[in-house]
Amino acid sequence: MNLRDFEVFKTIAECGSFSKASEKLFIAQPSLSKTIQKLEKKLGVTLFDRSNRIFRLTDEGQLVYKRAITVLQHMKELKIELEDTNEHIQGHLKVGVPQILGTFFFPKVAKAFTSKYKGVTLEIFEEGGLKVEKLVEKGEVDVAFVVIPTQSKELEEQFIFEAPFVACLPKSHALKNEQQIALAQLQQDDWILFDASFALSQVVLESCRKEKFVPNIAYRTTQWDFLLALVRDELGVTIIPSPLTETYSQNLCVKQISSQNISWKIGIVVKKNRYKTRALKAFLQIVSDVYK
Repeated sequence: MNLRDFEVFKTIAECGSFSKASEKLFIAQPSLSKTIQKLEKKLGVTLFDRSNRIFRLTDEGQLVYKRAITVLQHMKELKIELEDTNEHIQGHLKVGVPQILGTFFFPKVAKAFTSKYKGVTLEIFEEGGLKVEKLVEKGEVDVAFVVIPTQSKELEEQFIFEAPFVACLPKSHALKNEQQIALAQLQQDDWILFDASFALSQVVLESCRKEKFVPNIAYRTTQWDFLLALVRDELGVTIIPSPLTETYSQNLCVKQISSQNISWKIGIVVKKNRYKTRALKAFLQIVSDVYK
């Protein structure tokens, strides 16, 4: 039994079939089958239920899968720790960057970091905020910019920025002359929201729920400028963090929200109790310096 056996088993379990795992690992299916048979023989258990055209983990397989994840993660971290004993800070960091946060926060940090630590490369993983959180939990990303507080208890948060949400209306809207509005005043309007994978979308829905209504969602998008263009062209209303309106403020009615304080809190997260390389510690310090 070796680490490669666990890697093969984990991939097959996650792919849900030998054929898909074969394509991902570039290993022929017969070789994968032999590896699993050998692993089952050594452990004395059946790992997969292959009866009645069903392919799934057995109870024993579920236990081995959880242990395999832990073992492989520990070996990955051991390798990183050994590499981190070098005198100079170097290495490779995987940074999770939700689309919107990337525009406003990542460039300044990247510029400051790469100019000081030329031996460290930064790899960007661009996904919705909730997906990025999951990547950090799984150890597939080292650090990520996210909306805080997160929904996970496995993440360590560091606050960096805060701004209020504002309501964005078309210039022809009936409330155009109001200085402040309550969200409930918009419950009859069509709404334009970010994609459901965005933490911002959850903030908006929760804020509406507090005022006892569910918004009628006309459109969803992953692009903040497209979202504001839809509002500008009278296809709906939205609420978004105030910094996102700066470019489009002349083409919209931007209103303060009087009925509740909705805050856009931004932070960076790493996985709790995970070894921090010197490169990662340096990155976290740069973020603190840039947004102190």
